[in-house]
Amino acid sequence: MSKLRVLDGKAFMNKDFQGMTLPTPLMFGDCVSFTHQDTEVQAFRNLVPIKARGDFEFSVTCLNRTNAQGADFERFVATNLHQRLHRRAEPKDASKRFHFREWYDTRRLEEIPPAEQAVSYVASLPYYRAPVEVLWDFTNFGVLRWDRLKESAQRQGHPAPARDGVHAPTTDGFMFLPNIYAEVRPDLMPQDIEGIREDALKMLKHLPKMRSGLLRHAMAEAIDKEIQPLAALCSKHGTFGEAVLPGAFHPIMGIFLRSHDGNSQEAFIETEEHFYTISLVTS
Repeated sequence: MSKLRVLDGKAFMNKDFQGMTLPTPLMFGDCVSFTHQDTEVQAFRNLVPIKARGDFEFSVTCLNRTNAQGADFERFVATNLHQRLHRRAEPKDASKRFHFREWYDTRRLEEIPPAEQAVSYVASLPYYRAPVEVLWDFTNFGVLRWDRLKESAQRQGHPAPARDGVHAPTTDGFMFLPNIYAEVRPDLMPQDIEGIREDALKMLKHLPKMRSGLLRHAMAEAIDKEIQPLAALCSKHGTFGEAVLPGAFHPIMGIFLRSHDGNSQEAFIETEEHFYTISLVTS
């Protein structure tokens, strides 16, 4: 692996920069919705929603370096920073020059984590030290949960649909039901899908025995149905990570960690072929 290029707030002080046109988000998600430029990825994650920590909002952009107008990583980060610090929409003249010499700007740049923290963070990534692992870490993107199936079986006084459309009452009162979930790595491949399915279906067997009508069969069918588009994505792109993020596994060459605390995480990433921004805000 080549030496990691790390930027911090000091890299942008006392310099002039040429602005550039920034990409529109590749994906955006919050507690109620998810959008992605690939409609198949969007459909899958709306079927099995992302469960980040608490209330959340995240955004990812991805710029192929062939479309970067010759800009280097420092210019890409500086343009993003300029817009964020001033809470501005992209100017009509994106190529306008700017600097960070104002008192407000320099104070904000000083608050950015030091380069050593960014180096430590990249070293902590478990396998590939690649952009997709940052996405997985920030957003819990690899967690698939079927909570609503669990909840449908424990609504007090509501009938639970059984096979053949026949309804039977649930047990009186609420019962604790175990979570039904899977944690998938970004390198999930088509041959791994059956194992994910079997593990999820095994969890159904641990549900407390309730009156006839507990929709185990319906729940199993729903899990099967929702895993099918995941299998299709892996078959089409090779891995789940490559379906979600272009250049997912390319090694990180450069990084700028704007924030990394409990409520706000934002990373700017450089690889051989792409520039990325990955940000998450929670409450």
